[in-house]
Amino acid sequence: MFLVTNFDTTGYVEENKVSIQIGARELRYRWFAEKMRKNDIKTLVTAHHVDDSLETFLINLSRGTGIDGLTGIPEKTDTVSRPLLRFSRSQILEYAQSQKLQWREDGSNADTKYLRNKIRHEIVPLLKDLNPSFLKNFTKTQDHLSESAALIDSQVKELKSRLFQENNGIVRISIAELLKLEPISAYIHALFRDYGFTEWNDVENLLSAMSGKEIHSKTYRLLKDREFLLLTKIKEESDVQFLLKKNKLRF
Repeated sequence: MFLVTNFDTTGYVEENKVSIQIGARELRYRWFAEKMRKNDIKTLVTAHHVDDSLETFLINLSRGTGIDGLTGIPEKTDTVSRPLLRFSRSQILEYAQSQKLQWREDGSNADTKYLRNKIRHEIVPLLKDLNPSFLKNFTKTQDHLSESAALIDSQVKELKSRLFQENNGIVRISIAELLKLEPISAYIHALFRDYGFTEWNDVENLLSAMSGKEIHSKTYRLLKDREFLLLTKIKEESDVQFLLKKNKLRF
């Protein structure tokens, strides 16, 4: 079975205020997810390779990122598998040519107006020229970063199990216990990033704010309540339909 689709990428980009490459990626994976649901497919297999991971690393590095942004593209998630991620672009091309395989190249891959392509065609070749083992060493670095990230995640999970006390949908977090953590900024980011908060100074400032002060992400509210922070999920307001009839309001 071979499936083809088309997207109004430009319209999506304008509506969602994202770059053309991010918009195309979101549309692509949304379509994949839809086909997986309809056909009861558990795993999506993609052809990402180690050069793709290097490009992602450099993009995130140029924009400023933490360790998660430097670990590259994950080999496997709950729904996606990337079995070629250990192989380079040149290795895959060499194999395809030796087996006389035919493939189609996306014409936009050569357009250096896109950041990823500029890195691919102008920066990565220079890095490989500087050190022929660059790609191999990069893979080792990725392994080390992934191991470090796993250690951090384990520590954060243990810490959250101790500090985040949930009762009836409200999570109470002792401010005194948070203030014992150093460096506090790093811990604040690690503990609250899964709840959609991005303005980390606002989260940290909440520790010393007056009681009643609160901040919001798209999905959660964080409230200062004396010696505690209260974390609650923001409930979506249900649509209420109103019917006007004979001067009476009914819903």
